[in-house]
Amino acid sequence: MCAVDKFALKAGLVALVEPIIREHEAELVDIELSGAHGNQLVRLLVHKNCGITLAICESISREVADLFDIEDPIAGRYRLEVTSPGLDRPLETDRDFTRACGRLLKVVLTSGRAVKGRLIAWEADRIQLDSPAETVARADIAKANIEPEL
Repeated sequence: MCAVDKFALKAGLVALVEPIIREHEAELVDIELSGAHGNQLVRLLVHKNCGITLAICESISREVADLFDIEDPIAGRYRLEVTSPGLDRPLETDRDFTRACGRLLKVVLTSGRAVKGRLIAWEADRIQLDSPAETVARADIAKANIEPEL
């Protein structure tokens, strides 16, 4: 599948699945498409502020599968997965940083230096961590992840 077709498919899938996900008071983070025509994997990454449960993922999966059976947006066979983005998913978009506000982050800079701190603010061009008190330009971020807190 060429990039244009994949982009159009993804946009169409977003329009189909977002209402179902919102009914579960959750947010669609991303749709990942992989595999070849006729054996494609459609992975929905779903976030919920109070945490995503297996039961919610199962319910969304059933409802989306039923809708896909009716709308038939994917030619051929496909596998559908509904999952959380996970802590290891890099923060990249404004929505990612909004969700991560108040959380402990590990930020690796393009210089190779790593910084850990709680995200206390973010703007389109920078983020602010509390410990050490540091403002980091988003252009200087090679990778940012939420750090697990036990």
